[in-house]
Amino acid sequence: MFVDNVIKALSLRGYHPNLKTELHLEIEDDLILDNSGKFILTVADGRGKVIKGGRGELKLHISALAPLYSGLYSPQQLQIAGKISAPEGAIFAATQLFASVSPWMPDLF
Repeated sequence: MFVDNVIKALSLRGYHPNLKTELHLEIEDDLILDNSGKFILTVADGRGKVIKGGRGELKLHISALAPLYSGLYSPQQLQIAGKISAPEGAIFAATQLFASVSPWMPDLF
Protein backbone atom coordinates (compact mmCIF):
# COMPACT_ATOMS: atom_id res chain seq x y z
CA MET A 1 0.00 0.00 0.00
CA PHE A 2 1.39 3.40 -0.98
CA VAL A 3 0.59 6.17 1.48
CA ASP A 4 1.18 9.65 0.16
CA ASN A 5 0.66 11.79 3.23
CA VAL A 6 1.47 12.08 6.91
CA ILE A 7 -2.11 11.95 8.15
CA LYS A 8 -2.83 8.67 6.32
CA ALA A 9 0.51 7.13 7.27
CA LEU A 10 0.17 7.85 10.98
CA SER A 11 -3.51 6.88 11.01
CA LEU A 12 -3.05 3.55 9.20
CA ARG A 13 0.01 2.41 11.19
CA GLY A 14 -0.69 -0.11 13.92
CA TYR A 15 0.08 0.73 17.55
CA HIS A 16 0.26 -1.29 20.74
CA PRO A 17 -3.32 -2.19 21.75
CA ASN A 18 -2.85 -1.18 25.41
CA LEU A 19 -1.31 2.20 24.63
CA LYS A 20 -3.30 5.38 25.13
CA THR A 21 -1.34 8.58 24.47
CA GLU A 22 -1.05 11.70 22.39
CA LEU A 23 1.87 13.22 20.49
CA HIS A 24 2.06 16.76 19.13
CA LEU A 25 4.26 16.88 16.02
CA GLU A 26 5.56 19.68 13.84
CA ILE A 27 6.72 18.34 10.50
CA GLU A 28 8.62 20.12 7.75
CA ASP A 29 8.28 18.80 4.19
CA ASP A 30 9.68 20.82 1.29
CA LEU A 31 8.08 18.63 -1.40
CA ILE A 32 4.55 17.88 -0.21
CA LEU A 33 3.26 21.00 1.51
CA ASP A 34 0.24 19.21 3.02
CA ASN A 35 2.72 17.19 5.12
CA SER A 36 4.11 20.37 6.68
CA GLY A 37 2.65 21.81 9.83
CA LYS A 38 1.46 20.82 13.25
CA PHE A 39 -0.39 17.56 13.86
CA ILE A 40 -1.83 15.78 16.87
CA LEU A 41 -1.53 11.99 16.85
CA THR A 42 -3.91 10.38 19.35
CA VAL A 43 -3.62 6.64 19.91
CA ALA A 44 -6.01 4.32 21.75
CA ASP A 45 -6.91 0.64 21.35
CA GLY A 46 -4.17 0.11 18.75
CA ARG A 47 -5.47 2.79 16.39
CA GLY A 48 -4.19 6.22 15.55
CA LYS A 49 -6.16 9.35 14.74
CA VAL A 50 -4.47 12.45 13.35
CA ILE A 51 -5.76 15.99 13.18
CA LYS A 52 -4.06 19.20 12.17
CA GLY A 53 -3.08 21.59 14.94
CA GLY A 54 -1.54 21.18 18.34
CA ARG A 55 1.56 22.39 20.10
CA GLY A 56 4.16 20.97 17.71
CA GLU A 57 6.37 19.68 20.52
CA LEU A 58 8.22 17.03 18.50
CA LYS A 59 9.82 18.92 15.62
CA LEU A 60 11.28 17.00 12.69
CA HIS A 61 11.84 17.03 8.96
CA ILE A 62 9.85 14.50 6.94
CA SER A 63 13.12 12.63 6.24
CA ALA A 64 13.37 11.80 9.96
CA LEU A 65 9.81 10.48 10.12
CA ALA A 66 10.53 7.27 8.16
CA PRO A 67 13.24 5.93 10.51
CA LEU A 68 11.10 6.92 13.52
CA TYR A 69 7.90 5.43 12.04
CA SER A 70 9.57 2.16 11.09
CA GLY A 71 11.50 1.74 14.34
CA LEU A 72 14.88 1.92 12.60
CA TYR A 73 15.98 4.61 15.05
CA SER A 74 14.53 5.51 18.44
CA PRO A 75 13.46 9.06 19.26
CA GLN A 76 16.51 9.34 21.53
CA GLN A 77 18.86 8.32 18.72
CA LEU A 78 17.26 10.82 16.33
CA GLN A 79 17.49 13.53 18.98
CA ILE A 80 21.19 12.84 19.59
CA ALA A 81 21.77 12.98 15.82
CA GLY A 82 20.05 16.37 15.69
CA LYS A 83 17.19 15.10 13.52
CA ILE A 84 14.40 15.83 15.99
CA SER A 85 13.88 18.41 18.69
CA ALA A 86 11.48 17.75 21.54
CA PRO A 87 10.98 18.06 25.29
CA GLU A 88 11.39 14.95 27.42
CA GLY A 89 7.63 14.26 27.59
CA ALA A 90 7.30 14.21 23.80
CA ILE A 91 10.36 11.94 23.49
CA PHE A 92 8.76 9.55 26.00
CA ALA A 93 5.44 9.53 24.12
CA ALA A 94 7.19 8.96 20.78
CA THR A 95 9.22 6.12 22.30
CA GLN A 96 6.02 4.39 23.38
CA LEU A 97 4.24 5.02 20.08
CA PHE A 98 7.00 3.87 17.74
CA ALA A 99 8.51 1.07 19.83
CA SER A 100 9.20 -1.98 17.72
CA VAL A 101 11.86 -4.45 16.81
CA SER A 102 14.42 -3.17 14.36
CA PRO A 103 13.18 -3.53 10.78
CA TRP A 104 14.89 -6.21 8.75
CA MET A 105 14.72 -7.94 5.43
CA PRO A 106 15.79 -11.53 4.76
CA ASP A 107 18.71 -12.03 2.42
CA LEU A 108 17.67 -13.06 -1.04
CA PHE A 109 19.82 -15.66 -2.78
